[in-house]
Amino acid sequence: MGSNPPPPSGPPPPPGGQPPEQPPGYPPVAPPPPAGAPPGYVPFGAAPPATTGQRTNGLAVASLVLGIVGIILCFLWIPWILAIIFGVIAIKQCNEDPSYTGKGLAIAGLVCGLVGAGIIVLFLVSSGGDFTYDFNTMAVAVGSAR
Repeated sequence: MGSNPPPPSGPPPPPGGQPPEQPPGYPPVAPPPPAGAPPGYVPFGAAPPATTGQRTNGLAVASLVLGIVGIILCFLWIPWILAIIFGVIAIKQCNEDPSYTGKGLAIAGLVCGLVGAGIIVLFLVSSGGDFTYDFNTMAVAVGSAR
């Protein structure tokens, strides 16, 4: 009884370290990618790459946030006034400097600020300028409806 080792599970590796050939009908095997540095790696002592990307204008973001707050809390005058001011300045900066993004945010903040101002104007026109409210004018009958 001779003990022969079991045959290997796959074909033997070809000589010279070449990848095995695929049977007909299969796509060709691509060689593995070369090993290199991970993305974003800067070797020690080398200058970091220049960032020429675009940046979002901070006033545009502030304008949008203040515009939304100005709509919700329109009776507070400061948020929507600042939203209008910041929106105008941010639109001007985005038009002058092409590295700024966020012109749409600035426009949205400006519109939200104007909506908050419109709500206040509508309230002032409808109230006739009377800011007082008399709580005794409404009769509340709790139990008298029998």
